[in-house]
Amino acid sequence: MSKKRLLKMHLKIVAMIPMLLIVLLPQSLVLATDIYASAAVDDQGVLRILTKGGREIVPMKEPEQVGFSKPQISEDGRVVGWLAEFPNCCTSYPIPLKLVIYSNDRLHTLTGIGLAISRWAFQAGGKRVAFEQETVHGGLGVHYELRDVRTGRLIAEYGPKIRPDNQALLDLHVPEWVQQLDSKR
Repeated sequence: MSKKRLLKMHLKIVAMIPMLLIVLLPQSLVLATDIYASAAVDDQGVLRILTKGGREIVPMKEPEQVGFSKPQISEDGRVVGWLAEFPNCCTSYPIPLKLVIYSNDRLHTLTGIGLAISRWAFQAGGKRVAFEQETVHGGLGVHYELRDVRTGRLIAEYGPKIRPDNQALLDLHVPEWVQQLDSKR
Protein backbone atom coordinates (compact mmCIF):
# COMPACT_ATOMS: atom_id res chain seq x y z
CA MET A 1 0.00 0.00 0.00
CA SER A 2 1.35 3.40 -0.96
CA LYS A 3 2.11 6.10 1.60
CA LYS A 4 -0.45 8.37 -0.01
CA ARG A 5 -3.22 5.78 0.28
CA LEU A 6 -2.19 4.94 3.86
CA LEU A 7 -2.34 8.64 4.76
CA LYS A 8 -5.84 8.98 3.26
CA MET A 9 -7.03 5.96 5.24
CA HIS A 10 -5.47 7.36 8.43
CA LEU A 11 -7.21 10.73 7.89
CA LYS A 12 -10.57 8.98 7.41
CA ILE A 13 -10.11 7.11 10.68
CA VAL A 14 -9.14 10.28 12.54
CA ALA A 15 -12.17 12.06 11.08
CA MET A 16 -14.42 9.27 12.42
CA ILE A 17 -13.23 9.63 16.04
CA PRO A 18 -15.58 12.52 16.96
CA MET A 19 -18.54 10.58 15.52
CA LEU A 20 -17.59 7.48 17.49
CA LEU A 21 -17.32 9.55 20.68
CA ILE A 22 -20.78 11.03 20.10
CA VAL A 23 -22.24 7.56 19.62
CA LEU A 24 -20.31 5.63 22.29
CA LEU A 25 -19.89 8.17 25.11
CA PRO A 26 -23.58 8.34 26.12
CA GLN A 27 -23.69 4.53 26.20
CA SER A 28 -20.60 4.35 28.38
CA LEU A 29 -22.12 6.88 30.78
CA VAL A 30 -25.27 4.76 31.05
CA LEU A 31 -23.17 1.64 31.61
CA ALA A 32 -21.28 3.42 34.41
CA THR A 33 -24.52 4.06 36.31
CA ASP A 34 -24.84 1.95 39.44
CA ILE A 35 -27.94 -0.20 39.77
CA TYR A 36 -28.74 -0.81 43.42
CA ALA A 37 -29.81 -4.28 44.53
CA SER A 38 -30.35 -3.77 48.27
CA ALA A 39 -30.22 -1.18 51.03
CA ALA A 40 -30.61 -2.09 54.69
CA VAL A 41 -29.58 -1.00 58.16
CA ASP A 42 -27.71 -3.83 59.92
CA ASP A 43 -27.77 -4.83 63.62
CA GLN A 44 -25.00 -2.32 64.42
CA GLY A 45 -26.98 0.54 62.84
CA VAL A 46 -24.76 0.70 59.73
CA LEU A 47 -26.45 1.40 56.40
CA ARG A 48 -25.22 -1.01 53.75
CA ILE A 49 -26.03 -0.51 50.08
CA LEU A 50 -25.20 -3.24 47.57
CA THR A 51 -25.07 -2.71 43.81
CA LYS A 52 -25.99 -5.40 41.30
CA GLY A 53 -22.31 -5.42 40.36
CA GLY A 54 -21.39 -6.49 43.91
CA ARG A 55 -20.01 -3.18 45.16
CA GLU A 56 -20.83 -2.39 48.79
CA ILE A 57 -21.40 1.24 49.77
CA VAL A 58 -21.40 2.23 53.45
CA PRO A 59 -22.42 5.88 53.87
CA MET A 60 -20.92 7.77 56.79
CA LYS A 61 -23.08 9.42 59.42
CA GLU A 62 -23.14 13.20 59.55
CA PRO A 63 -21.86 14.93 62.69
CA GLU A 64 -24.43 14.45 65.46
CA GLN A 65 -26.37 11.90 63.39
CA VAL A 66 -27.21 8.83 65.46
CA GLY A 67 -28.94 6.55 62.98
CA PHE A 68 -30.36 5.61 59.61
CA SER A 69 -33.94 4.51 58.89
CA LYS A 70 -36.37 3.64 56.09
CA PRO A 71 -33.88 2.99 53.25
CA GLN A 72 -35.53 2.55 49.85
CA ILE A 73 -34.40 1.92 46.29
CA SER A 74 -36.13 3.69 43.39
CA GLU A 75 -38.25 1.67 41.00
CA ASP A 76 -35.56 1.86 38.30
CA GLY A 77 -32.81 0.84 40.77
CA ARG A 78 -30.69 3.92 40.04
CA VAL A 79 -31.27 5.85 43.28
CA VAL A 80 -31.21 5.01 46.99
CA GLY A 81 -32.68 7.12 49.76
CA TRP A 82 -32.83 6.99 53.54
CA LEU A 83 -33.68 9.08 56.58
CA ALA A 84 -30.92 10.45 58.79
CA GLU A 85 -31.88 10.44 62.48
CA PHE A 86 -30.72 12.94 65.08
CA PRO A 87 -31.13 13.28 68.85
CA ASN A 88 -34.07 15.36 70.05
CA CYS A 89 -34.26 17.22 73.34
CA CYS A 90 -37.90 16.38 73.95
CA THR A 91 -38.16 12.68 73.07
CA SER A 92 -36.47 9.51 74.30
CA TYR A 93 -35.75 8.49 70.71
CA PRO A 94 -33.99 10.10 67.73
CA ILE A 95 -36.04 11.77 65.00
CA PRO A 96 -35.51 11.76 61.21
CA LEU A 97 -34.68 15.32 60.22
CA LYS A 98 -33.04 14.73 56.83
CA LEU A 99 -33.85 12.73 53.72
CA VAL A 100 -30.66 11.71 51.93
CA ILE A 101 -30.77 10.79 48.23
CA TYR A 102 -27.78 8.90 46.78
CA SER A 103 -26.93 8.05 43.19
CA ASN A 104 -23.56 7.35 41.56
CA ASP A 105 -21.52 8.61 44.51
CA ARG A 106 -23.51 11.88 44.72
CA LEU A 107 -25.60 12.94 47.71
CA HIS A 108 -28.52 15.34 48.03
CA THR A 109 -29.64 16.11 51.57
CA LEU A 110 -33.20 17.40 51.90
CA THR A 111 -34.45 19.08 55.08
CA GLY A 112 -37.67 20.75 54.00
CA ILE A 113 -38.86 23.11 56.74
CA GLY A 114 -36.86 21.39 59.48
CA LEU A 115 -39.60 19.23 60.99
CA ALA A 116 -39.39 15.46 61.43
CA ILE A 117 -39.87 13.52 58.20
CA SER A 118 -42.68 11.09 58.83
CA ARG A 119 -43.01 9.48 55.41
CA TRP A 120 -41.29 9.52 52.03
CA ALA A 121 -41.33 7.72 48.67
CA PHE A 122 -39.86 7.83 45.20
CA GLN A 123 -42.31 8.85 42.47
CA ALA A 124 -42.31 9.09 38.66
CA GLY A 125 -40.20 5.95 38.30
CA GLY A 126 -37.46 7.30 40.58
CA LYS A 127 -37.13 10.74 38.99
CA ARG A 128 -38.86 12.50 41.91
CA VAL A 129 -39.12 12.10 45.65
CA ALA A 130 -42.02 13.19 47.87
CA PHE A 131 -41.91 13.53 51.65
CA GLU A 132 -44.13 14.59 54.51
CA GLN A 133 -42.99 16.47 57.60
CA GLU A 134 -44.81 17.23 60.83
CA THR A 135 -44.26 17.91 64.49
CA VAL A 136 -43.16 14.92 66.55
CA HIS A 137 -46.46 14.62 68.46
CA GLY A 138 -49.86 15.86 67.41
CA GLY A 139 -49.56 16.10 63.63
CA LEU A 140 -49.37 19.90 63.66
CA GLY A 141 -47.63 21.87 60.94
CA VAL A 142 -47.92 19.14 58.30
CA HIS A 143 -45.84 20.00 55.24
CA TYR A 144 -45.20 18.11 51.99
CA GLU A 145 -42.48 18.56 49.38
CA LEU A 146 -41.88 17.11 45.92
CA ARG A 147 -38.30 17.30 44.66
CA ASP A 148 -36.28 16.37 41.61
CA VAL A 149 -34.01 13.44 42.49
CA ARG A 150 -31.15 14.41 40.16
CA THR A 151 -30.83 18.02 41.30
CA GLY A 152 -32.70 18.20 44.61
CA ARG A 153 -34.70 21.14 43.20
CA LEU A 154 -38.06 21.86 44.82
CA ILE A 155 -40.84 21.11 42.32
CA ALA A 156 -43.88 21.65 44.55
CA GLU A 157 -44.94 21.94 48.16
CA TYR A 158 -48.24 21.59 49.96
CA GLY A 159 -49.53 22.32 53.45
CA PRO A 160 -53.07 21.37 54.45
CA LYS A 161 -55.20 24.20 55.79
CA ILE A 162 -55.88 23.95 59.53
CA ARG A 163 -59.00 24.90 61.53
CA PRO A 164 -58.70 26.90 64.78
CA ASP A 165 -58.86 23.60 66.73
CA ASN A 166 -55.72 22.38 64.85
CA GLN A 167 -57.64 19.84 62.77
CA ALA A 168 -57.14 19.70 59.01
CA LEU A 169 -59.85 21.24 56.85
CA LEU A 170 -61.30 19.10 54.10
CA ASP A 171 -59.40 19.99 50.93
CA LEU A 172 -60.81 18.84 47.62
CA HIS A 173 -57.70 19.99 45.74
CA VAL A 174 -54.95 17.86 47.28
CA PRO A 175 -52.18 17.42 44.67
CA GLU A 176 -51.93 13.99 43.06
CA TRP A 177 -48.35 13.49 44.30
CA VAL A 178 -49.52 14.09 47.91
CA GLN A 179 -52.38 11.62 47.44
CA GLN A 180 -49.88 9.04 46.16
CA LEU A 181 -47.68 9.53 49.22
CA ASP A 182 -50.63 9.45 51.62
CA SER A 183 -51.88 6.22 50.05
CA LYS A 184 -48.76 4.49 51.43
CA ARG A 185 -49.82 5.04 55.08
